[in-house]
Amino acid sequence: MFDGQINNDEPLLEVSNLAMEYNVQGKSFFAISDINLSIKKGETLGLVGESGCGKSTMGRAIIQLPSPTTGSVKFSGREITGLSHAEMRPLRKRMQIIFQDPISSLNPRRKVGNIVAEPLVISGIRKKDEIDHRVRNVLNAVGMDPDIVMDRRPHQFSGGQCQRICIARALILEPDLIICDEPVSALDVSVQAQILNLLEDMKERYGLTLLFISHDLAVVKNVSDRVAVMYLGKVCELSGSEQLYKNPAHPYTAGLIETIPEIGHRGLSKSKALKGEIPSPFNPPSGCRFRNRCPIAQDKCTTNEPILNEIVSGHQVACHFPLIG
Repeated sequence: MFDGQINNDEPLLEVSNLAMEYNVQGKSFFAISDINLSIKKGETLGLVGESGCGKSTMGRAIIQLPSPTTGSVKFSGREITGLSHAEMRPLRKRMQIIFQDPISSLNPRRKVGNIVAEPLVISGIRKKDEIDHRVRNVLNAVGMDPDIVMDRRPHQFSGGQCQRICIARALILEPDLIICDEPVSALDVSVQAQILNLLEDMKERYGLTLLFISHDLAVVKNVSDRVAVMYLGKVCELSGSEQLYKNPAHPYTAGLIETIPEIGHRGLSKSKALKGEIPSPFNPPSGCRFRNRCPIAQDKCTTNEPILNEIVSGHQVACHFPLIG
């Protein structure tokens, strides 16, 4: 059984050759494949890409909801893929997830105090005074007055307040890793800023490691130490945040950056803006999956699939003709 101890000499999370296959109406396809990532303790890794590229599937596969079809997920050096429900239970305390839709992820029939306390009850804590104390502390930490909110139900709160409740529920067991699956995409811009600031504060306060999933590069830039870019189920670029935004190496990343609203001059050419639609995962293009939308694609891109290679220190890209390096 997992003892909950974290080894700081190795990555907190290691993902190797991760793949998730689904069968829809008799047809099989890979939502994600050949995913290789690692996250150090205390780091925030941003995962970005268009809708349908497999970001949420990857986050759920990491936390074994459900387990991936193939590949390896190691948490603090321990292989967790293939573990039974009983073996995974102690790990659930150390790995939590914040879902995309804060309102639908909360039980509308239960009071907020019970919703936030539920992970404690499931983990085996039965003392009412201890549960009440910890629930009040975590609600205060996310900016909610426990005396006001604990006896209310989710429908009595705004989207931003519901997301704070979801964050409190994720924090109540003091986990090491939180997977944030589009945590601000359903919120107004002003509320997004509040939630992002809250996550940063909670990261410092609780020593969290975050996998931050989003389709919004502007959001990811502000919260991430490193950024992985996904396209059609595969990682096409991985780099430090500043390096990625300053010098994107993959044409897809450059196109995504063009979509970020910005006042004044932008360094990249508008010719690099994304065109066309993302292909179906049932029938991905041969060779490079981005070639039918790429402004610099050549014959080699049709026949040979690029692999993720390091072009400069800490900067990896899967492209036959990277924009830098």
